[in-house]
Amino acid sequence: MRTSPLRLLQDPTVVVLAAGHGGSDPGAVNLPHKERDQAITITDQTADLLRGQGVEVEIAPHDEDTERSIQWVNRNFSFGDAWVLELHRDSASGLDLDDASRRCGIYYGTSESSKDIGNFVRSSFILNGTHPNSWARPDTASNFGRLGWIRQTRPVAHLLELGFMQGKNDDAHLSWLAKVAATTIMEAFTGRSF
Repeated sequence: MRTSPLRLLQDPTVVVLAAGHGGSDPGAVNLPHKERDQAITITDQTADLLRGQGVEVEIAPHDEDTERSIQWVNRNFSFGDAWVLELHRDSASGLDLDDASRRCGIYYGTSESSKDIGNFVRSSFILNGTHPNSWARPDTASNFGRLGWIRQTRPVAHLLELGFMQGKNDDAHLSWLAKVAATTIMEAFTGRSF
């Protein structure tokens, strides 16, 4: 039974995940590691973990860029049908390894209800082992001034930043990030823990 404590997540019946930087865009790069490839790995593992807990999950096609992913979401879902999340890794310089590896964040939209989701997710991230510097920010605080993923999708949409490319990049760490993402999404979406 779903009993989300968050108003905007009480009606949707499906979680839709999209890996950031689809298509030919590699996203952030750290030596041989590409954000796009890691986002796909994390997205697929997060979906598997959520499905294993009985959550209905759809994945946007990995070969679509952000604009086409938004179009795919809008063709298939309306407001109230789904909670859609785009998953990324972040990029920055000058962070120590622990901070870069475990700091996660969420961008939210302009409404107070979207901000409530952001604050819930930030708290859940930290309770599930992410760095205390994990954050929740309005999409206007992004480097782009606003995020199309949040502004242009019909359903409720958020963007997750899962660690920094300058941190750990091994398979075990990507699996840990997927577990944190899945646990946090499940807590927000269903009101239940893993």
